[in-house]
Amino acid sequence: MSKFEIEGQQYRAGKLNAFAQLHVARKIAPVLGGLAALQGADSAAALKSLADVIAAMPDADCEYVLHTCLSVTQRQNGKHFSPVWNAQNQALMFDDIGLSEMVQIAMYVIQDSLGNFLRGLTERAVEASPATAANG
Repeated sequence: MSKFEIEGQQYRAGKLNAFAQLHVARKIAPVLGGLAALQGADSAAALKSLADVIAAMPDADCEYVLHTCLSVTQRQNGKHFSPVWNAQNQALMFDDIGLSEMVQIAMYVIQDSLGNFLRGLTERAVEASPATAANG
């Protein structure tokens, strides 16, 4: 279980099970392709390209990734930790969790659950990119 802090709030997240990892990886694959293509790009171009890739994600894919990541996350609430997501009601359990916090939570969960897989995938994509081949 990983622990992290966002905006002064303490969170902990479990790992996604293997099937959830598979489905999240499938949903974020276009984003990963965009990230691999950005290696060596200037910051402004990189941000615009990444924003374009994320904006092109179907709503259902984006929501699946967020809901799945939120479902394994808890936030410290006094002396105890409480779930941040109610899957049955499809609702956040804390009113102060906004877009920024939601995306950061998802990033922590994805890095923790898929980190090794994603690193290997992006390294292979960069090695296979035309820019890398031209420089090699």
